Amino acid sequence: MGEVYRARDTKTDRVVALKLLPPHLAQDAVFQQRFRREAHAAAGVNDPHVVPIHSYGEIDGRLYLDMRLVEGLNLGDILARRDKPLGTELAAVVVEQVASALDAAHAAGLVHRDVKPSNILISESEFVYLIDFGLARATTEPGVTTTGNTLGTLAYMAPERFSGGLSDPRSDIYALACVLYECLTGSRPYPSDSLEQQIAGHMVNPPPCPSDADPALVAFDEVIEKGMAKDPERRYQTASELAAATRRAVERPRIRADRRNTGRSAHRATVRRPSIRRRLAVVGAVVALVASVSTLAAWQLRSGHDERTRTASVSESTATVPQAAPAGAVPAIADTVPPEIRATGRLVIGVNVPYAPNEFRDSYGELVGFDVDLMNAVARTVGLTPDFRETAFESILGSVQSGSFNVGMSSVTDTRERQEIVDFVDYFEAGTLWAQRPGVHVDPNDACGLRVGVAYAVIQETEEIPAKSAACIAAGRPPIDKVVYTRQDDLTAALIAGEVDAMSADSPVTGFAVKTSGGAIEVTGEVFDAGLYGWAVAKGSGLTESLRQALAHLISTGEYRTIATMWGVERGMIDEPIINGAAR
Repeated sequence: MGEVYRARDTKTDRVVALKLLPPHLAQDAVFQQRFRREAHAAAGVNDPHVVPIHSYGEIDGRLYLDMRLVEGLNLGDILARRDKPLGTELAAVVVEQVASALDAAHAAGLVHRDVKPSNILISESEFVYLIDFGLARATTEPGVTTTGNTLGTLAYMAPERFSGGLSDPRSDIYALACVLYECLTGSRPYPSDSLEQQIAGHMVNPPPCPSDADPALVAFDEVIEKGMAKDPERRYQTASELAAATRRAVERPRIRADRRNTGRSAHRATVRRPSIRRRLAVVGAVVALVASVSTLAAWQLRSGHDERTRTASVSESTATVPQAAPAGAVPAIADTVPPEIRATGRLVIGVNVPYAPNEFRDSYGELVGFDVDLMNAVARTVGLTPDFRETAFESILGSVQSGSFNVGMSSVTDTRERQEIVDFVDYFEAGTLWAQRPGVHVDPNDACGLRVGVAYAVIQETEEIPAKSAACIAAGRPPIDKVVYTRQDDLTAALIAGEVDAMSADSPVTGFAVKTSGGAIEVTGEVFDAGLYGWAVAKGSGLTESLRQALAHLISTGEYRTIATMWGVERGMIDEPIINGAAR
């Protein structure tokens, strides 16, 4: 949302934190709206634990926010630098002071919506500030979005935010309970590299027990259970209630210990704690008022120097010493792999991202998704190490045909036309599903004259929309205005922003986009034109049969179903793998 500088105000002669809207976003009306809203929200909250706003405005086309400079560390950095949890006393101090800030914001009709460790500053004197109201909004104000991603940070988001429910103060309380759990245990409530698994954790899994990490934390189990309750009605209804429960949990072990040792009731003693800098062994004062920087990624092919993305021929790039087969290989299936591929020890796979939930990069930059997990399992079964290489979608089949990739894996629909270039091992069934914004009624069978977004080179772009548009013209009606995006993320963002009236995509992709939009978009119509996804393999290659047998093995063991269920795409499972099963 911004860049933050340490600056000197020449009029007041004081050092301040100056937040600027980045130049590449300065002309974006949506970003400007959010930036101004942050200034209004933060300036309107009267609490010592909210960083005071001195002024805000615009100079030479740049929006700015002038606020108090806080010397200290953000809680995220503190947790990252420690090799052990924060400790119960300091955890309670943090929760109590953040709760004060939240109660003040909630009283003003605001929901912060992004409570997380990096938005919590701790000064040298252990005074705590809640910062960055960039995602806050009045509870009656329509949400402002800029990308297809749900706003906020997944690790701390309340379950109602994933299912399209409205955020209210209890969503912030859930997030603060997540922060408390991390302070107590040193880990997040639902740690996972998978975006889908994180969502499932918040929506389905029971709240974690701190005592599972440390039996001495048993007094906090009920605090976390109530603070992270799935139903907002069952949570603490104010942040101060959570803080009070946290303090009681801190005192309970002391009371039991003192009674055991002296037989008398314990009384709280005032203990002079060492400074946070000495306690955390952090040297030197740093400016920790850090704002997250939003970026709009431009489509580009990755550098030829990236080992994962080079498009040199397989024979050239894999001429290495053979590698040992990975654990879990099935010898009878591994023996069917063509010798020239088996000798390299690797399965070179061409992939295009992002196309969630099938193949995309998570918040850690790792390649994840249903297709990725399934291909990892297939590669293990045939005794090879997967070597994923990113490329443009439209180049995948040609690269498989030429030998640059062993396999093309990117939610590729098996068609008779594509079978003229490559063979397919079909592993999944998907159809087309449309999405729209709530309150905008679009009929996928009657979209003449509407702007419909599609991803580049997919079936919806090359076949569905051209055919429907031609039918509109034949009926004397205006054609469909097809708007093409190179990235599915950009297409979803365009729909949310109102740049298109609807989007058409593969059913698992549309379903996942709707699920993670926080209610910003919804499905319209039913799934239609179901077809098979296939892994593309060079015509006549013996690898086709190896992949077929590997998938059949995973289906028989139940691993195929487990992977599909984990990613929420089990409706598209097939009963057995098929070679070139396209019906059209």
